[in-house]
Amino acid sequence: MTTLISKPEQQDREVHRVLLGKKQILVTEDEPLLPQLERAGVQVEYQCREGYCSSCMIKLLWGKVSYPVEPLAWVNSGYMLTCCAIVKSDIEIAML
Repeated sequence: MTTLISKPEQQDREVHRVLLGKKQILVTEDEPLLPQLERAGVQVEYQCREGYCSSCMIKLLWGKVSYPVEPLAWVNSGYMLTCCAIVKSDIEIAML
């Protein structure tokens, strides 16, 4: 299993594991998941980065995320928008 830390300078803050297949990425609650995935080398489709278009929607297999501002795009149950979701626990995701 590969473990990547998306922001090493923030290791003293609360860190959660994101499982994507056999890859494990450590993320914080300081910013949305999308930029943290990008820094870890995971390419996610996106357009607006603000919750309007749902291009960045991925499957949330388990775990908790929150939205500081409710996205305008419809988010189906069991899915999440990476551009505006804040990871609140260890999670497992799957690309669409």
